[in-house]
Amino acid sequence: MTAERQLTPRDKLPDVVKPLLPQRGFYAAGGGMVSSAWRVVVDRDQKTIYAGTAAGPNAASFGKMDTEATKPLSQRNDVHLTELAEAAWREPAQPPSSPTADYDEILIVVDGEAAFFLQGFGPIRQPAAAKAIEELRAAAGL
Repeated sequence: MTAERQLTPRDKLPDVVKPLLPQRGFYAAGGGMVSSAWRVVVDRDQKTIYAGTAAGPNAASFGKMDTEATKPLSQRNDVHLTELAEAAWREPAQPPSSPTADYDEILIVVDGEAAFFLQGFGPIRQPAAAKAIEELRAAAGL
């Protein structure tokens, strides 16, 4: 890959998600006024995948979830998800096509103090980032 990583310092990430972020890994979440919240956190150092979902709409994706589970991160998923996250990190930024207040997704990739942060202001539509979210959700069993 030749495109430069889009860097966001870790200390510039949203304060509400900072406690949920691994040192190295991925965080994806979504939800809204009419959609149930969900969250996936992959910790590459601990080799785990966390999945959480809320039972109803209008819940915070960064809060306590109604259903939560953590399972081991396989070597295969670690490699696969890392490749997808790296592609999303290097994907050229695009402005949101049609922001919505009903639903929002975010994707964060962290590597120590360096991070990538993408907020969709609706569903994330950038192809590499959308694919990363799709595969993160699948790996987590959502």
